[in-house]
This record gives sequence, C-alpha cells and structure tokens, in this order.
Amino acid sequence: MKNLPDLFRLLELTRTQPQYGYALSDVKSYELSNLAEHHYLVTMIAWQLARHIKNQGGVIDIQKVLEYALIHDLGELFGGDISRIYVELNKRARVKAKAFEEENHKFIGKFFGEDEKYFRKLAKEMLDPKTDEAWIFKMADYMECGHFLRYSGHYKNDDDDILGKALPKMISKIRNKHTKKVIKELTDYWLKEISKDKSSIDVLKRAGKK
Repeated sequence: MKNLPDLFRLLELTRTQPQYGYALSDVKSYELSNLAEHHYLVTMIAWQLARHIKNQGGVIDIQKVLEYALIHDLGELFGGDISRIYVELNKRARVKAKAFEEENHKFIGKFFGEDEKYFRKLAKEMLDPKTDEAWIFKMADYMECGHFLRYSGHYKNDDDDILGKALPKMISKIRNKHTKKVIKELTDYWLKEISKDKSSIDVLKRAGKK
C-alpha cells in the first residue's frame, strides 16, 4: 500500500513523456502525442475490441486485455520509444529496444509493491504475446497509431501497407476460431475505413444521418 503514492507520482510523468518515435513520420515536436494520451486511447480501443468479441460470442478475458493496454508503454518513461518504420529497416535495433524495455519494466516494477511480480508477468506476456488477449491488445496499439497519424495529418500510403500486413499477421496468431473470425471481420472493415481521409466532421455527419 505504501508504494502507491510514489507509483501514482511516476504515472503523472506519462503526461510529459512524448512519443518521439513519430518524428520519423514527420510529426513535429508540437504535434507529438504523449504516453498518457496514448495509453488512454489504446485502452479505450482495446476495451471496445474485446467487448465486440465478447458480444459476438467470442472467448476473451476483457480484464486481461485492459491490463495489457494500461501498462504497455510504461517502460518508455525512461526512454526507448522507437519508430515502426525504423524497426522495419533495422531489425537489430528492435531487439535492443525490446531488451531496454524489459530492463525498464524490471525497474518500474519495484514501484508496484505486492504486485511487482504480477506487473512483470504482464509485461513479459505483452512483449512476447502468445495469448489471444495479448494479440487483441497489440492490435489496439497499432490501430491507435493509425488513428493518431490520421488525426495529426501524417498518415501516408506506407501506413496502409504497414497496417495491412501487421494486423492480419496478428490475427493469424489468435487461437480461438470464433474470436479470430469476429476480429478479422472487424479489422477488414477498419482497414478500409482508416485508408479514407475523413475529418471528424465527416464522422459526425454520418452519425447524424442514421
């Protein structure tokens, strides 16, 4: 219990830690997202993906999906954000960045008190996804990146290619057949929608016509 005030203070730092990996996507410093915003949005997207799967009769542990989403980039409080584009160009950098993130998780895990082992277990499962819950969270992470690039006006044709390859690859790892079917249908639709250059006003107008 006594660890919580210090943990909460550290969590506040997520407000000011920028996602500087977006710099290689031509995102200017004043446009950068931060960890707090990213964590909230990934968690919201992950929650809706998991709820949709559950509502359609799929098998998913919603709480576990949310836990992955809530903690997934906490290690980046101490640095380590890396561009998806750079990762594709330099595989060795990805390995080193992952090792750095694991080390950061060990350090920040100390602030979770009695939940230190649980936090580190979640972090390990998240970095090396094997469960359906981990893959669904991972998809939410990628989707949020796509939406941020759309929002900031930096979405490119290459992003269609990256998302179009990455998300189906994640879906192929999902074990439950019905869950896989449900998330594939949703993802196919999402990929078509994210490729359209629509404004928030366009979205609101479409809702108003229903």
